[in-house]
Amino acid sequence: MRQKLTVEEQIDVMKRHGVLFEDCDENKAADFLTYNTYFFKLKVFENNFRKTEDGLYDGLDFAHLVDLSTIDYRLRALLSSLCLNIEHAMKARFNRLLMDDPNEDGYQIVREFDPERKYVFTGYNNERGGVYHYSPYSEEMVDKFCREPAAWNLWEVVSFSDLQAMYDCYIQKRGLRDNATTFNKSVRILRNAASHSSCLLIGLRREKGKEINPTSYFMTCLSEIGKILQYEDASIGKLKSAVRKYPLVHDYACTLMSFLVMVDSQGIRKSIGKSIQEFSDRFELKYQYSQMKQCPALRDISWGMRYASELAARYIDEHASDFKGNRILHTQPQPIGLRPNKARAAQMRQMAQGNQSAKERT
Repeated sequence: MRQKLTVEEQIDVMKRHGVLFEDCDENKAADFLTYNTYFFKLKVFENNFRKTEDGLYDGLDFAHLVDLSTIDYRLRALLSSLCLNIEHAMKARFNRLLMDDPNEDGYQIVREFDPERKYVFTGYNNERGGVYHYSPYSEEMVDKFCREPAAWNLWEVVSFSDLQAMYDCYIQKRGLRDNATTFNKSVRILRNAASHSSCLLIGLRREKGKEINPTSYFMTCLSEIGKILQYEDASIGKLKSAVRKYPLVHDYACTLMSFLVMVDSQGIRKSIGKSIQEFSDRFELKYQYSQMKQCPALRDISWGMRYASELAARYIDEHASDFKGNRILHTQPQPIGLRPNKARAAQMRQMAQGNQSAKERT
């Protein structure tokens, strides 16, 4: 256990560790630690900076920590917007599939997803051990519809993780493939981190020999958007390298690609595209982290995130109305093993014929 420290003692600890107070003096630092944040949350950004042989941070000023905490907040705000729109888009995509499926009434998939019926409402978790938490905003819907929920009832009250799992269950059982689901894990991780106000810009990287293995669809998306925007292969290759080394670059780029693939609303795309560009511009507004030798991981992460942001923002801006025509960057669920053109219609006819035959036999 470590001793509780006053703000003055916290500043003394940082000074002993080599943190400088030149761009931000100690009085302003004390105010920031008192009214804007707290020691434990701010100190984690030190991990971006390497230490000299005597164990002191190399060229780290308190102002860098303040700046990184602000950028981190803006990143979490952007991710919240991205992920909420991705979640809504997934529900809309799921709904389209259900409406087009003659063998699905909306209840069958819930029974397949929840054979133990744990999502059937029998009371709140503090009453009868149910899975639902009471909220005045969902009380009426849960009580009225979730005693025997359809998919469109259930996805309004379950977690994003459960929504993804139910969607995966549906496409697998219907013999479909949706490349967009390959982004789900990254989106979920960053959504949860942003929701819990977790610090993200903390210089994490994978050890050599344990690089991240991005999906082939994700790498294809990067190549496709680079080709459309006429970026040099070397720059796209450099981004792919950063994606393999740094979890934040990988997950952030995946979330951007998920947004491009899933979200159809041109108004939302334009608004989020502007936010992506504003975040990218803010990243190095005060300090050129991509040029700072004393923080090698942050240097690569800042470059990778800004480059991925530029790709997404430019694509949204320059392809505001024609994006739906791109089968890679706007992929749709397809029957496994069938040709994309007319494949879904053929499968649905086959499913309908099978359903009719079953009715005739009974």
